[in-house]
Amino acid sequence: MSALSSRTSPDEPIRQGLLRRHRGLLPWAAIGAAATLMGTSCGDQNEETSAASGTAEVDAQLSVVASIDVYANLAAQIAGDTAEIEAIVDNPAIDPHSYEASPQDRLRIEQADVLIANGGGYDTFLSTLAESADKDDVLIQVLSGSEDEEDHDDEDTDDAHGPVEDHAEHDDSHDGEAPAHDSTDSIHEEGRSGHSDEENHDEDAEHREGEDDHSGHGHGEDGENEHVWYDLALMSEFVTDLADHLAEISPENAELYSDNAETLAAEIDTLNERNRSLEASGMTFMTTEPVSTYLLSDAGFEDQTDADFLAAIEHGDDVSPRLLQDALATAEDIDVLVYNEQTETNQSQQIRQAAEEAGVPVVEFSETLPEEAEDYLDWMDTNINQLEELLSSPSL
Repeated sequence: MSALSSRTSPDEPIRQGLLRRHRGLLPWAAIGAAATLMGTSCGDQNEETSAASGTAEVDAQLSVVASIDVYANLAAQIAGDTAEIEAIVDNPAIDPHSYEASPQDRLRIEQADVLIANGGGYDTFLSTLAESADKDDVLIQVLSGSEDEEDHDDEDTDDAHGPVEDHAEHDDSHDGEAPAHDSTDSIHEEGRSGHSDEENHDEDAEHREGEDDHSGHGHGEDGENEHVWYDLALMSEFVTDLADHLAEISPENAELYSDNAETLAAEIDTLNERNRSLEASGMTFMTTEPVSTYLLSDAGFEDQTDADFLAAIEHGDDVSPRLLQDALATAEDIDVLVYNEQTETNQSQQIRQAAEEAGVPVVEFSETLPEEAEDYLDWMDTNINQLEELLSSPSL
């Protein structure tokens, strides 16, 4: 998939800044040396101006730090060469759930203008560092599922929209203007029902008929799936909201951010429509971790993974012998096993082996951007390709 025309690599930022003017040229020593001194002073001034320009350009850059490379990539596609963007976890071999921040991470966070976290209990290392560095005011989160916010669930029920900085759950029509983002923003809030019952499959059918309701997705803590970058409808909203947030900080680039986000959201929407058009109704799957569950559920697949099994996996625990035996039995009786090598364990390997021995196809989805992916769009395109190839297989 072609990259956005306005996007450049965050590793090679084009630094922009105002030239700093320097005064105080060397005094004239004699009339006969005037020409020489003039040339020398002009050369010295140019060198000083050039050096000052480089410093100013660094200062002029918007610094964005994201918890994982997924959000760093999306931010880069919006900000283009106006920002220097880094991800704390940018290695597919690292499990973000168990990541321990380093002193270098703290330094980057202290210097950041914008911090992007997934939230929902997924990347607490970033929110913890932001708090200790007094950078809560520049932290935005896709989900608001922190423990100290759980007490506000009743308030959220009474006032579904809440204050604008909470950007409560998206409504049925996705109407309304993007909110202004203030301290510790939460771009999307948890509190939606799970994604595995019949009601949600009915909603999926409505989606494929053209409705934009997305209320069947549960996001956040308490056993709900926080891997929301596989929720394409939510990511389409996120990039638009992020562009609005960046525009508040750098208003001179507001038009660029808006145009890039509009293009990016449209491409994500196209992927979402393509995924939802898959004929997967009635097909069942089990997953060793709920990384890609949103993508498969939106395509019409039915999740047969035991909730207690997933809860243990999400907490980083080995499942009990009873749950493991149930999982092994389920793996032999489904249409497809969804596997995440990034968080592979001895138990997940046993489940994969049971599925393969039973002739059940195994489809792999990574938790973060794989090395071979050009960007988020290319990654999701590849994931949907896998599902299309799976559904076209004569063995199903």
